[in-house]
Amino acid sequence: MPVPYSYDLRTKVMGAIDDGMGKTEASHLFKISRNTIDLWLKKRK
Repeated sequence: MPVPYSYDLRTKVMGAIDDGMGKTEASHLFKISRNTIDLWLKKRK
């Protein structure tokens, strides 16, 4: 079973996206999938 991402990483990714970074760029920078970012954004709403 995969290990969940840390809260710290999630906070950094969401902060970067809120500051204007694109989802694809964030996925490359933080080495997580674009789908994961989409799921996090969906959960946040």
